[in-house]
Amino acid sequence: MPRPRIDPNPASIFKFTPPGLTLELALGHKRGSWYLLFARPYRTADSREVTRLDTRNPCLKIKNLGDSGAPRFLFDLQTASGWERDGENLLDFLLLLGWGHPPVLRCPVEGYAGNDSVMEVEVLIPEHRLAHWCEACGNWESVRDEVRWIKVEQTRLPLYLCPSCYEKDWILPRLARRSVTLLKR
Repeated sequence: MPRPRIDPNPASIFKFTPPGLTLELALGHKRGSWYLLFARPYRTADSREVTRLDTRNPCLKIKNLGDSGAPRFLFDLQTASGWERDGENLLDFLLLLGWGHPPVLRCPVEGYAGNDSVMEVEVLIPEHRLAHWCEACGNWESVRDEVRWIKVEQTRLPLYLCPSCYEKDWILPRLARRSVTLLKR
């Protein structure tokens, strides 16, 4: 079995190339939703988003956040990318990426009680290595960007702005700059 290629550069987005593909992929979150993304723009792709990974059912919640501090979400087992082999779902495909390399996701519990269409997963990629989504312009960070996106709100799933939106004078970056200035005093 060919091994997936994973970029070891800790200053960039964590990108990986699954066996049999020549595409670079990444994981990212926006507004509480998790996405499988192209790690950089491809001319033939309509969007950087390959697919949304988490369930859209607002009634389903994670029961135990765990001790690791790593983010968890409910993976929708009906989600597909089109690259899965027969009989394999997208979660199986992503779990196999860890073979011989650092894993991308892990399943900390067996199944989800009362629902076999979702699986609780833990994201093993550190927050600073995920692809970030700009809250202002709606663009995704790319491995080709020279400067990483800027964190403007520290929450469980932080908010980010791209460098050009951060420089614009709208309320969120202005508040972030003010709070950084106050902290330095």
